[in-house]
Parts: sequence; C-alpha cells; structure tokens
Amino acid sequence: MASAEAPPPPPPHGEHQQPRSSSNNLPDGNYDIFIIPPHSAGSGFVYLPSLAPHMNSFIAGCCCTFIVVYLYNTFSPLVKYCAALALANGFGTVGLLVAVGIGAWAVGRMQAEWKAGPPPPSGGGSAGASYSQQNRHSTGSHGHTYSSPPRPPPQTPPQPPPQSPPRPPPQSSQPPPPQSSQPPPPQSSQPPPPQSSQPPPPRPSPAASGWEKAREETKKREEERKRAEELKKKREEAQKLRAEAERAAKAKAEIEKWEQARAREKETREREARERIKREREEKAKAQVQAQAQAQAQAQAQAQAQAQAQAQAQQPTARSQTGTEDAYSYRPYDTPKKASSPSKTSTYKSCASSVSGVSESSYAPSQSTARTTPPPSHRGPYSTTDPNKIQIKAVYLFSDKSPLRPLSQLVSGQGPVTDGLILRIETGGLFIDDDVREVGQREWDVKAWALNLVEDGSAKNGLHLFRACTRDVDKKKYFFVLAESESWKVTAGIARLRKGSQVRSLNFSTVKETEVRAVLGTLGW
Repeated sequence: MASAEAPPPPPPHGEHQQPRSSSNNLPDGNYDIFIIPPHSAGSGFVYLPSLAPHMNSFIAGCCCTFIVVYLYNTFSPLVKYCAALALANGFGTVGLLVAVGIGAWAVGRMQAEWKAGPPPPSGGGSAGASYSQQNRHSTGSHGHTYSSPPRPPPQTPPQPPPQSPPRPPPQSSQPPPPQSSQPPPPQSSQPPPPQSSQPPPPRPSPAASGWEKAREETKKREEERKRAEELKKKREEAQKLRAEAERAAKAKAEIEKWEQARAREKETREREARERIKREREEKAKAQVQAQAQAQAQAQAQAQAQAQAQAQAQQPTARSQTGTEDAYSYRPYDTPKKASSPSKTSTYKSCASSVSGVSESSYAPSQSTARTTPPPSHRGPYSTTDPNKIQIKAVYLFSDKSPLRPLSQLVSGQGPVTDGLILRIETGGLFIDDDVREVGQREWDVKAWALNLVEDGSAKNGLHLFRACTRDVDKKKYFFVLAESESWKVTAGIARLRKGSQVRSLNFSTVKETEVRAVLGTLGW
C-alpha cells in the first residue's frame, strides 16, 4: 500500500489528545508501512526504534561484564571449597542444596505469576497492544513513535478512539493527491469530525479472545484445584479431630472405669476392715466380760475359802483345850507333828522373841512341870517407810499370746506370799521380794536394758497401777497393783531408773483413769 504521499498520522490517544489538522502536516519524504499482525490489529501503526547503538547502554554493558568477572573470580574459590566439602561429606548435602535451589526457583516463579495477575478486560486492540509492548518491545496500543518522549503509565486503560484509525487511512489517502496544492491548515480542521463519527464499536480479536478464554479456563481449573485441596485439607482436619476426640473419649472412659474399679475395691476393703474391727471389738468385749466374771468368781471363791479357813482355825476343839496333843506330851520319845503346809508355819519372828532369844527350839522338855507352848507370834500388817521398797498388792504377767489371761501372778497374802510383797525399782531393773519371809522372787526380775515402756496411772478407788513393757519377742507386760500412798515411791524409782546407764531408749507415759479402771476391773480389783 505504498504511495507517493505521506501516510496519515497515528490517531489521537492518551490523556492530552490534540486533533491533528491533516495528514499533510508530515514532512515530505518516503515512509515504510509495516503489516500489523492480527494480535496487534486496531492499535495503529507500529514504529520500530532505531537500531543504532546507544552509548549509555554500551557503557552499562561493559560495567556489568566487569562486575560479573570480578564476582566470578571472588566467589569461585568459595564455591569450589563448598563443592569439595560436599563431596567429602557425601552426596546428601549436594542433593539437599539442589532441592533447596529447585524449591526456591519454583517459589519465585509462582510469586511472579501471582503478581502478574489476569489481563485487564479490554478490546482486542488493547490486548494486542499490551502483548506487543511486553514481548516485542514495540509501541503497542498507544502508538508512540520512536521520537516520542516518555511513555504513558501502563495502568491507564486505552481509550476507544485509538482502536478505530486503521480503516480511515484509505479514505484520507485518496483526497490528498488532488488537494496537494492546497494549504494544509484549512483541510486539517475538517477530517476529524467524520473520523470520530465513522468508527464502529471495537470488536475483540479472535486470537485475543481465545487467549483470554484459555487463561480464564486455566484460572478456573486452578481455582477448582485449590478448592479441592482446601476441601481435602478440611476433610483431613475433620477426620484428625474426630480421631483425637475418639481417642480422648476412649481414654476418659478407661480412666473412669479404672477409677470406679479402684473406688469399689477401696470400699470393699474399708467395709471388710470395719467388719473385722467390729468383730474384734465384740470378741474383746466378750473376753473382758468373761475374764471379769471369772476373776470375780475366783476372788469370791478365794474370799470364801479364806473365811472358812479362818473360822476353822479360830474354832476351839476339845483336844486343843485339854492339851493332850502328842506334840506337847511329856514323853520324850514323842515328836511334834509336822505342819500340813508352809503357809501355816510363820517364819517371821517378833521383836520380843528376837531380843530374848526365845523360840520353840529353845524350850527344853521339863521333867518336873507340865509341858507348855511358847507364846504365839503377834504382829500387825506389814508396812515400811523405805523409799526403795514399794509395797504392792499383786503383780500380773501378760503377753501378746495371752492378752486377757495372766500367764502368772503373785498376790499379797495368798499362798506362800505374805503381805510383805515389795517392788524395788533400781538402775539395774525391777526386782520383787517377799520382805516378810526375806525370799527373793528372782523369776520376776526384769532387767533395765529389756524395758521398752513404763506407765503409771491412778484410780479413784485408792489404787495405783504401774505397768512395764519389754522389748522381747513375746512382748511381756507386768502389771503392778499398789496403794495410792505408794505412788510417790514409783515416781522416784522411775526417775532413778531412767538416769541409769543400763537403760536403752526407755519411754514413759501416763495411763488414763478410764483405762486404769478397766484394767483393775479385769484383774478383779
């Protein structure tokens, strides 16, 4: 379509549009017209820049080359060292570096695509113009020439007038030949109005519409893929939460079941313990009642026996009144009758007999007078003021094997024991003697090192209880019953015992009055 006349100027566009008078305003000369590709149709003529080298660009390229060479010489030893170190350590590090590089490249590409975004919705002319500007470095939809100063910002959308100029050039190219001699100013004012009224509405290019459609489809597929991934993630999270809730519920149920089992077991143990304690208390109470009954019966029997014995001893007989007993006859070949029991013969000598030296053996059979008996021994009840001698009424021995019935006992005034039964508390231990008969009860001795606990307590009936526990296997316990007037001797003796060197961790405590009464009642006091 080359013609001798100058081609028409590009259509007005941009923010500052100034109508051009006519195409004859161009300087005289030949112009080259290029074929516009379909994707750039409707954007006007494309003017190629000059291919002459630019001095600033040449200098910048040289500087970049020097910088690249310097960086290579600087970092190449470091890269070689890292490569040698990676080879020495194994291919794992190299693989890791490669993976990191690929991942960084992929992330950068995704970010670049995301920043680019979808193209603005515009006609085919604008789409072709933007595409030509980005990929072909041409003057695109704005129709800038090489000599034009700065380009307008890409954000300003192209206006519809620049999309219509490709068709008016043939119309404007026909009138110039006959009007070539006319001056340009009068003709420049007439062509613009018909040009503005004639352009048809912009039509999108089929290539641009196809590209946009493909991009939209790609975007839709990407959105669907993201939506599917989000749904999949939500489903996985829901399944994970459900599994965690099931595990928590199962663990909670197991814990509750275990706690219930422990509570039932604990309740069973407590119930069995309560029943056992109740049964033991009942058995102990029954045993105490039986022991008290037996002790009372025994005490009554002993009292009756003593009363009968005293009554029989005091009742005079005809034989004793006449004095015809063989033991006191005048015949020298008769021998005195032996005592029936040791308890009936007293070994205690009165003060008068000890002073005068008179005894049964001191009387010689008289040949001239009748046989007479020595004066009877008259003494009152035993008493002593010696602080080391504690007069006791009885002592009982118990153990863990027989907690209710005493293993042995010594009662004052019963059997061979006189009313002079005493207790001596010394640093060496506890010692029991019969002070009237002057006989020591060594089988009742308790050593100081064997004592573990000593206790004492008083009752309102005038009796005092002193209890001593040992640390042997049988856990023996000695119960001493004495009068309240002798309690001060017990206190002094315990203090003396605890100060001794033979005691090992001896404890002392006081027995409550209720317990003292219960023990004395069990023992028959």
